[in-house]
Amino acid sequence: MENDSISSSSSESKLPLYVGLAGFALGAAGLVLAIKAKGEAKAASEGIAGLNATVAEVSGQLSSKANAVDLATLGKDFGDYRASVDSAIKAIEDKVNASAAAKGKGSANAVAGPGEYVIQKGDTLGGIAKKVGLSLKALQDLNPNVKATSLRPGQKLKTK
Repeated sequence: MENDSISSSSSESKLPLYVGLAGFALGAAGLVLAIKAKGEAKAASEGIAGLNATVAEVSGQLSSKANAVDLATLGKDFGDYRASVDSAIKAIEDKVNASAAAKGKGSANAVAGPGEYVIQKGDTLGGIAKKVGLSLKALQDLNPNVKATSLRPGQKLKTK
């Protein structure tokens, strides 16, 4: 007859024991973590309850110091101030747009034809010459009436 006892030399028979121990250790660790998380959740809930009580206390103090008429007046004053600021911003935008339209009459629609370049804001003769692949002297020779100090956006220059 065979011996039913576990032999200490048989590693195959110890595998279920090791797996069982590992499972037990993991289960115990999970249980400890769950208990710890439950305690932290309870502490967080108590903290939130304390904050809610503080908010309620501050709200009560505020409402006792400022009555509804004062709050309504403040709201109206703020609304009037906001309308005034919005009106001022609109007036400034209108002036800027009118100024841009006056300065750039026709320049928004200026299109360079063959052998032409339309000056953009910030352009210089030297920069334009580089862009179109000419020397500064050649660009000046093609446009003798153009002064480097009086370039205007939308103005056309000959490049050929």
